[in-house]
Amino acid sequence: MTCCRVCGAPLGAPAYEAQAPSMTSIMTLVSVPTQVFVCETCNHVQSPDLPDIKAFYDTGYRISLASENHDQLFAVAPDGTPIYRTEHQANIALRLLNLPEGASLLDYGAAKATTLRHMMRSRPDLKPAVFDVSTDYTAAWEGWVPEDAQATYDVPDEWAGRFDAVMSHFVLEHVADPVPFLKVIHGLLKPDGQVLISVPDSIANPGDMIVADHLNHFNVPSLSRAFAEAGFAMDVCDASSFPGAFFATARKADGAAKAKVDAGIATLASEACGFWTDAAKRLDAAAGDLAGRRAAIYGAGFYGAWIASRVGEKVSVATFLDQNPNLKGSSMFDRPVVPPADLPDEVDVVFVGLNPKKARAIVAQVPVLQRDGLELVWLDA
Repeated sequence: MTCCRVCGAPLGAPAYEAQAPSMTSIMTLVSVPTQVFVCETCNHVQSPDLPDIKAFYDTGYRISLASENHDQLFAVAPDGTPIYRTEHQANIALRLLNLPEGASLLDYGAAKATTLRHMMRSRPDLKPAVFDVSTDYTAAWEGWVPEDAQATYDVPDEWAGRFDAVMSHFVLEHVADPVPFLKVIHGLLKPDGQVLISVPDSIANPGDMIVADHLNHFNVPSLSRAFAEAGFAMDVCDASSFPGAFFATARKADGAAKAKVDAGIATLASEACGFWTDAAKRLDAAAGDLAGRRAAIYGAGFYGAWIASRVGEKVSVATFLDQNPNLKGSSMFDRPVVPPADLPDEVDVVFVGLNPKKARAIVAQVPVLQRDGLELVWLDA
């Protein structure tokens, strides 16, 4: 980590460091320390590469393959209906992309391509194509993506200049070379083609800062700079439709202007890093005070897994609680994942494993967590 992945400028000392192990986005531990660097030239924030990163994404990173219909929960509607992430992504993509009738659309880094499949239900005129760096997902493409529109590991030469639009959802944060990645997409688009990139907003969702396989932590200036370096001009950067993420569109425009650096973003990035230093201290203290108590963790995602990795040896964690019905009957760290309503009576402590910027509002809507005598432990102060 001597140079910025986006602009190439020299990097200083890390803004955050923690000893190994670190945790991945699929809640596995890897024996590498966590480091986060902030570029003062373009505002980009980044972390070191994973060891053997190609193998990790080829055979180790298996997202939403627990069942055919498995999906991540985005939100819960007021009437209790779950809203799934890929369906919400599809709605955003259809709104942001100006797709003509019969447009050719490539999902780049598609995994199961569930977002694209939702889009096809609304727009059956679209011509779908998929690419991924693993063959784990090919079964999910069968029957609705033509075979000549499927590719793994290497993009076919004949795909050059073929597509009206390319979208890549929550992939760019994982790649070691984000600008070359965008340049490949540039070559796949027609002259008037459009790209849609979604990435986490690590200021709005500070958990992103310490995810081991999130090598890049984008903000508006650094994302705009990455587009410009790859020959694009950013049109829209939507930070509100998917809280905690950016959905950005761009078009081919060699020589595009580079965004101005915002000194405030570097400060916010450093504060997000500092949050984890403080959170670790709070959890370690809480685990010591609560030793022997019967506990649960609310949230079977990254935050909940990180909490379990910190307190599991000191506190007896009975279960994980999660509102995603797809997780019912599953387990995490050998503990069952159950709906909140099934919180065991003997549990008197719940660690809240949610984005701290949204956690209190979410917990306020969960009746069982208002139970008398139940102690809630938060990641923030």
